[in-house]
Amino acid sequence: MITADFEAYLTDDWYGHPITVDALLECEAEAGFEMAVVMPQTKPVPDNDGLLDKTAGHPRLLPCPLMDPRLGEEGIAAMKDYVDRGARGIKLMGAVHNYNVDDPMVIPFVEAARDMGIVVSIHSGRDNCSAERVGRVAEQVPDVPIIMDHMGFPDGFDAALEVCKQCPDVYLGTTILRFHKLWANNPEETVPREVKRAVDELGAERVVFGSNFPEYRPIQVKRAIQRLELGDEAEAQIFGENLGRIYGM
Repeated sequence: MITADFEAYLTDDWYGHPITVDALLECEAEAGFEMAVVMPQTKPVPDNDGLLDKTAGHPRLLPCPLMDPRLGEEGIAAMKDYVDRGARGIKLMGAVHNYNVDDPMVIPFVEAARDMGIVVSIHSGRDNCSAERVGRVAEQVPDVPIIMDHMGFPDGFDAALEVCKQCPDVYLGTTILRFHKLWANNPEETVPREVKRAVDELGAERVVFGSNFPEYRPIQVKRAIQRLELGDEAEAQIFGENLGRIYGM
């Protein structure tokens, strides 16, 4: 059984400390995760080249550059170069680059990802990153796996469920614990019930584990999901089998 985390970050400065490849691997291993999709620090000019360099030679790490669709053809050419260097997916984050996720300029990037056989992770949230906007992208470019980060939170969880019901290539990523108030007081009591609802309404095969490391350690998020008591089969799918299928691992 494959175990994998769909979203972890390398950062230069996390409260005064860098998050290195070794630190990331150590925290993933602590939770029993063999693989991790790794993204660069989220900033307007991400260090995608550094991401590819740092993860090179690490078969357990799948680099996922953060792309800016405003760069047009130049950005698509860079994406192709990243894939040639080992990238297995791309991240789109309108909240960082200030664009509507369903803006027409986004579509060529998603089409290029489809043609190159890679995965698209899309940050979801309010306004320009709403779940409905992610759904409109999926409707325009079928047959490309899209992971909706944050499951539409904080306001769009119901919309995210509806998007998944209409778009079979959209998956929900479990990076939602920042929206649970209990987390700040006692992380060992957090129960992300929306994950269970997603499993009940969509099936466990449409949910993928993501820690958002270093915001949370993978083991903390894993324990929170285990408290839902979804059963061994559903946990196996969420904790890696689904991501293994999506990424062709």
